[in-house]
Amino acid sequence: MEKTNVAANYWISLFTFFTGLSVNEWVAVGGLIIGVATFLTNFWFKREHLKIARQQAQAGENA
Repeated sequence: MEKTNVAANYWISLFTFFTGLSVNEWVAVGGLIIGVATFLTNFWFKREHLKIARQQAQAGENA
């Protein structure tokens, strides 16, 4: 029962926080989310590119 109460309190406080934001604050939160998503996407693509480059370099050495 206590876990349920704690979880409900967190969800209600989160809901109250987000409903109390102004339009400018919502735009700032959205910009932050888009920025983080862009960073993570770029990081993933660079990592994949590096894997492919390493595989091509190894294939060139073995040939």
